[in-house]
Amino acid sequence: MLNDHNIDPLMCPLCNQANSCVNLSTKDVENTCWCNDPAIAFPEALLSQIPDELRRKACVCRSCALEFQKKQLQQ
Repeated sequence: MLNDHNIDPLMCPLCNQANSCVNLSTKDVENTCWCNDPAIAFPEALLSQIPDELRRKACVCRSCALEFQKKQLQQ
C-alpha cells in the first residue's frame, strides 16, 4: 500500500518512469519545467487516469502527456 512516505514525486504516476520535473526536484529551479510549455496540455481526461493515491503527489511525465495528446488528435 502506498503512503506519502513511499511516493516518489519524481516518478510519473502513469508509467513509473522519471518525470523530469524541475519544479519538484533539487535541480536548478530557476529553469522553467517542461510542463509549462503551452503546447502541452494536462486535461482532466488524462489526469483522471492517475490512481487516487498518487493524484497531486507526482507529476505526469512529458512522454505520457504527449502520448495522450497524440491519441486525442487521432480520434
